[in-house]
Amino acid sequence: MTATATITVDSLIQRHAADLAYVAEQDAPAADLGELVHHLTYAAENFDLARINGHEDLETAATLLAEAGQAEDATRETFLLRAAVLLKEVRDMTDEYRTMVGE
Repeated sequence: MTATATITVDSLIQRHAADLAYVAEQDAPAADLGELVHHLTYAAENFDLARINGHEDLETAATLLAEAGQAEDATRETFLLRAAVLLKEVRDMTDEYRTMVGE
């Protein structure tokens, strides 16, 4: 049996904030959930403009994270887990984006 890591807002920020800030053309990575949702929304738009597959999943993840911010503790984890699944491809999408813009 394998143990699964607990998904938290902080773990999602740590894992994805730098990539999302880059694609969202922000100066600094998100430091809280509100900023992460904001960067995620703009990154999804930029991925869409660049025709990178998966941007729809990021839009859905932004919605789930916004809901997590409003949810009770009992349901917050469900929203975070669902968003984490949708965010798994952010690093690969960002690498593709960097290649497209010449970095």
